[in-house]
Amino acid sequence: MVKRLMKLFSHNDLDGFGAPLLLKAVQPTMFADVEFDMTNCGAGRIDDEFARWLKSPEAGRFTDVYIMDMTPDSDYTFQQLNANFANHWLVFDHHESEEALRKKYAANSVLPADPQVNPSAASLVWDWLQKQPHFNDLPEQRRQDLAYLVELIRAYDTWDWQNDPDMGDEERTAADDLDQLFWFYPLQDSASFVMDVFNAGWTKYREANQLLIRTLNERRAKYLKGHLKDVLKTKLDGHQFGIVYASDYKSEIAHELLDQNPDVDAALVISPVSVSLRSNGKLDVAKFAEKYFGGGGHADAAGGRLTVNPIKVGEQAVADELAQTIKNHEDEQQTTESTLADNLDPVVAAKMAALFKKN
Repeated sequence: MVKRLMKLFSHNDLDGFGAPLLLKAVQPTMFADVEFDMTNCGAGRIDDEFARWLKSPEAGRFTDVYIMDMTPDSDYTFQQLNANFANHWLVFDHHESEEALRKKYAANSVLPADPQVNPSAASLVWDWLQKQPHFNDLPEQRRQDLAYLVELIRAYDTWDWQNDPDMGDEERTAADDLDQLFWFYPLQDSASFVMDVFNAGWTKYREANQLLIRTLNERRAKYLKGHLKDVLKTKLDGHQFGIVYASDYKSEIAHELLDQNPDVDAALVISPVSVSLRSNGKLDVAKFAEKYFGGGGHADAAGGRLTVNPIKVGEQAVADELAQTIKNHEDEQQTTESTLADNLDPVVAAKMAALFKKN
């Protein structure tokens, strides 16, 4: 039997891997005639990734394209989707900064089953799956296990695990632990990790990894404490920002920064190639990220790309400071040496000169 080929594009965080891998998790039961091919990429890269793939010889073999946890920024990308895949393409995204474009192509944009619940890409895929043929062929326990994992991914991605007062403590902890485990593994192992969790179910996976989870929690607490000592406060675009450098735990650091500094309107966490922004409601960071960092997201949580490398800037600053210190030291030595000669009595100086000349 010839299988349909379906191309999946998605983001590279937990939600971005969870959404497409949900399809693979239910594939034996629901998509036995489909072969999935997945590409994960960073924020703001979907247009370039899609254009590059569309030009490749293999693109012509695919029947469907699904884009998850991202929305193309270019209307041209949507035109190409329509031209090459007719009604065989869908976007599963929830970021507010691209909502207008999705509304323009509403027939191909998946909406949440319950508009009262903050969706993630994984929850949108789950809502869509429940309307597809053979969903009820999944065993009841399998559906329950997957639904719980989807909820953990959704709760963390939307930050409901912190902000929803009705969420239970056990679920909050589970959402946090799952995301920590995801970021512990290298990117090349992310898909394997998510599939392992989907296959085992959260309860079994958590029990088998208790030591690792505890170690990661202790490591994070130490990391946050150390990095939050160096917060820079400054006014940007009329708003008070707290800025800190961190390559890990960016969301957690941003939220902790806001908690510890109620006078700031937003947190800006800088990493080697990107920024994460979090707000306390005083600034729409999605618009700010879109305007200044070529990014986007939600009103209170967004991200973008850097055009400078802060590590290289920092290294150059240290080198410049060291060079200036060396120059100052040399100048001081020259001043000391010249001062010794200049302050000698002329008669004494003449005698010393004659003495050295004689020697």
